[in-house]
Amino acid sequence: MSYVADERNTPPSRRRAPFVLRGDDVSCRVQQWSFQPTTAQLVMYQQRSLPSTDDLQRWSMELAGIGFTRVRTTAVTGGAIPRLESVGFTVLQELMLLEHHTTRGAQRRVVDPGIPSRRLLIAERRQASLTDQAAFGREWSLDDIAIHDVCTATPRHRARAIGDPLSAYAITGRDGKQGFLQRLAVEPSMHRQGLGLALVLDSLAYLSRWRVTRTLVNTPVDNDGALALYERVGFRPLAERLRVYERDLT
Repeated sequence: MSYVADERNTPPSRRRAPFVLRGDDVSCRVQQWSFQPTTAQLVMYQQRSLPSTDDLQRWSMELAGIGFTRVRTTAVTGGAIPRLESVGFTVLQELMLLEHHTTRGAQRRVVDPGIPSRRLLIAERRQASLTDQAAFGREWSLDDIAIHDVCTATPRHRARAIGDPLSAYAITGRDGKQGFLQRLAVEPSMHRQGLGLALVLDSLAYLSRWRVTRTLVNTPVDNDGALALYERVGFRPLAERLRVYERDLT
């Protein structure tokens, strides 16, 4: 097992540093799941090749050997699924994947609530994490380091916030002509006041300015409020589903 230092400027929260597990033809970044120090997350973004079943078995044993009791994946689809299931991973969460092709038309189809947003400062990421916890519960929320990771997952990003103190935030990423609405969180006490809509419209406007032609977002299949919001501004669900997997290492 190889440990590779993360070269990004991570915030000062204390937790196990990310490292890399290497397989026969692939490597995978490992980080601690937010707020769960004994749960590892396999980060399998933009993999050119998939880990083999032997890789997954070996990695699971190595993670157990350094004290992790569970391992989870990022959202996966396609060929990774049968390999994960064959070595004992089970579905923890299923996500709907939605796409948007007409960013310039979104603002014309709905009434902009006119709620101003501002830049989400690095110093506010811990406050954003509290909003995230209120919105998603501690099991699925992001700590400040995970929010940093979301911001740096794509070559360019835009992080916006509403409220002082902060009551909603969104992170949008772009990679060439591909856009991603990566995170949207609103304090439950502020639901149905247009904050989420304002942030989604801001995200689409930002991507439109950079001539992004396709934007993706995912959300749990049972998150009816988020699905309604995304479809309202022109996102359409894809047949493809994403899954988060987990394996018990004890």
